[in-house]
Amino acid sequence: MSHLKDSVPRSLMAANNLLFAGVVFVKSWNETHVFNPRWPAHARFHNGQSLSFGAMASLTATWLLHRHTPTAEAAQDSLLLSAIVGSMTAASGITAVFYPGSWWAEPEWDNGGIMGPQGWVFVGQLVLNWALYAMERLRLQAEAEKAGKAKKN
Repeated sequence: MSHLKDSVPRSLMAANNLLFAGVVFVKSWNETHVFNPRWPAHARFHNGQSLSFGAMASLTATWLLHRHTPTAEAAQDSLLLSAIVGSMTAASGITAVFYPGSWWAEPEWDNGGIMGPQGWVFVGQLVLNWALYAMERLRLQAEAEKAGKAKKN
């Protein structure tokens, strides 16, 4: 049915996921995360785990958007799964602050706000991802209705 090249919302969803994963990786590759001298080995392990998961989720979401779907229903299922998988890293980033002793930033980089800069990036990624999902779902529904009408004629 639909592929990345066939749809602007679908292409933007893929770009959003890939760009988000890439930016998170690049922004973490410094003294605030990967090279933070105050982090013990196990904290670094979980940071690496989070970065790897984000990259894998992004690639999976993009694959779901581009894979061949034989029916309109399968295309909508892939789209929904892509939106869910593509939201996992940002959603887990937002919820991470609720674990005991966790906060948005180390004290020397804390901006004093209710949410650190990355929190706003997480929210933005989620809003964009689900807005594009809604646009693409409407497009797929219109495409399916058009095909159904053509089939009747």
